[in-house]
Amino acid sequence: MPRFTCLTVEEARTLSRNQLLPRIEDEQKYWYGRMNRGEMRVGDDEAFKTFNRILHVVTGPGRSAAGTGSPPDDDPRDRDPRDRDHWTKPLGELGDL
Repeated sequence: MPRFTCLTVEEARTLSRNQLLPRIEDEQKYWYGRMNRGEMRVGDDEAFKTFNRILHVVTGPGRSAAGTGSPPDDDPRDRDPRDRDHWTKPLGELGDL
């Protein structure tokens, strides 16, 4: 079995939601398993925050990791989750992450 590696924002930008969903499920099991067994260590908080950021962008309809300020012309909140591109284009190409 290959060794588990946490998702990074850079990697998530190159993947579509369809590709990310199984990875998110695996990583969610990893983090909550560690928490339930009391195995969280110093420094894990940043990796867990990154995971949560990716999770919310991928699974939350109309959510993006955009910072503050005015929304871009192609605001992800205006995009319909039923649109094929929403699931098949990489997040970076859509501007969602």
